[in-house]
Amino acid sequence: MSTETAHETQNDLQRITAFLQPHLEARAVQALHALEEFPGFSIVEARGQGRGRGAGGTYVASEYDLTYQRHIRIEIVCRAAAVDLIVRTLAEAGWTGRRGDGVIFVSAVERFVRIREAGTPAAEMREGAR
Repeated sequence: MSTETAHETQNDLQRITAFLQPHLEARAVQALHALEEFPGFSIVEARGQGRGRGAGGTYVASEYDLTYQRHIRIEIVCRAAAVDLIVRTLAEAGWTGRRGDGVIFVSAVERFVRIREAGTPAAEMREGAR
């Protein structure tokens, strides 16, 4: 018996990864909630360096004094047809016009499995073996 969902068999799923400034989190979340088909998302706090090499464009060449910028990383998996709208929504929500606004990446999703659905047969088998 296959645990694949309808999502897994379609090759039209894309992953959108956006790095935005932390103070724009509420604006980005409200913009995503306003979409007709809310895609669901995960948010992770991140820090790193872009082309500016840290806050204010400074870079200290000591392993103890590195300067990083704080960002939030928003991860979204959606159908390919929704990618342009979601990318535009995130870009508008994250725009300040200043350096360090962030970046957005889009990549293909090779496989999508809902744990709730894929884990059910295994749990039933374990209970039956007891």
